[in-house]
Amino acid sequence: MKKYLLLIFTNVLIFISTNTFAQDNYMIKGYVKGMTNMQIVSDTIPILIENVLHNRIDFEWYVNDNFTFKSSLRNRIVAGNNFAVTNKYSEYLSNDNGKANLTWLWADNNSWAGISQFDRFMIDYSYKNLQITVGRQRINWGQSYVWNPNDLFNTYSYFDFDYEEKPGTDAVRIQYYVGESGKIESSTSINKDDKITSALLYRFNKLGYDFQFLGGILNESDYVVGAGWSGSILGGGFNGELSYYHPTENTANKKGEITATIHYDYSFSNSLNIQFETLYNGFGAEDMNGGILGVTYMDLTPKNLFTTQYALFGSVMYPITPLLNASLSTMYGPQGEFLYVGSSAMYSVSDEMEISVFGQYFSMEKNENVIFNKGTSIFGRIKWAF
Repeated sequence: MKKYLLLIFTNVLIFISTNTFAQDNYMIKGYVKGMTNMQIVSDTIPILIENVLHNRIDFEWYVNDNFTFKSSLRNRIVAGNNFAVTNKYSEYLSNDNGKANLTWLWADNNSWAGISQFDRFMIDYSYKNLQITVGRQRINWGQSYVWNPNDLFNTYSYFDFDYEEKPGTDAVRIQYYVGESGKIESSTSINKDDKITSALLYRFNKLGYDFQFLGGILNESDYVVGAGWSGSILGGGFNGELSYYHPTENTANKKGEITATIHYDYSFSNSLNIQFETLYNGFGAEDMNGGILGVTYMDLTPKNLFTTQYALFGSVMYPITPLLNASLSTMYGPQGEFLYVGSSAMYSVSDEMEISVFGQYFSMEKNENVIFNKGTSIFGRIKWAF
């Protein structure tokens, strides 16, 4: 019964959203995307073809001057031979890490699945300099682009480019704004394993830079203190993050580890943009025995953002025409000789419609413990926003 009620609710929202975009006290927007993906991972495995129909509905209800209710619903139909090749693929697609299970796997077959998920579902209260948000939400403390050691609540994978909004977490967030750019924040979340993450953050502006300091506990397993900054140097953006994690149990006999990033980006007068970022991961392994799948499907946490200890990233983005944007990016991990190359071309047909093509290539050194040491994916996507 639950899945049918959800489908009815989804269809009603889609009908409303395509006829009424905004009223005085509420707003509905979203998109529909269709994407086809072709993957080549091994000579012994057939080419993997996957088709995804993806709908998103964002709803905001302005209850009064102080209260706002927000929700975002993702609906996906995924079909392809990945289901036959990848073990428990439906469970992977429908994973929900929140305390409240707001994900429904309403269809699960040998070749396709249907998934709906509320990744935002919250009530927001604002009064003067105070803001309190309760429910599933995105808490973004990160300052860098690819890896975010300060982002304790919503770790995400750079390779998952089709999920622009990033996941949410079940949390209580209290923010108090100080001056024009400063704030004090307390956030506490709980995950599906009943583990609590709770931390304080202080952000302020000094000498043209935004600085932040934080401290708290991560999943009840580690104490964490961290710092980050965002500013400019030599005409480009310069930011970074650092976090130190120390086990909460047997503290005296265990050592902590550091995860840190530095990021720099620069835009030329012709709109060419370049980015560079480097990661040090104190929790990383000295090899890549997990193979390519260990990178693309790894369970990311703030204290383990990459498989190995070091990684480098660079990208170039350029608007070929006002309607056509292209990008090229690469990532390198010295341990295991990991190499990633990604490319994209996005064409705006109109204000509401976009056609895109993406490419991803992975490779690493081959050893006896690795099943897949290379892989290529090509994506074609069309998006209509309403």
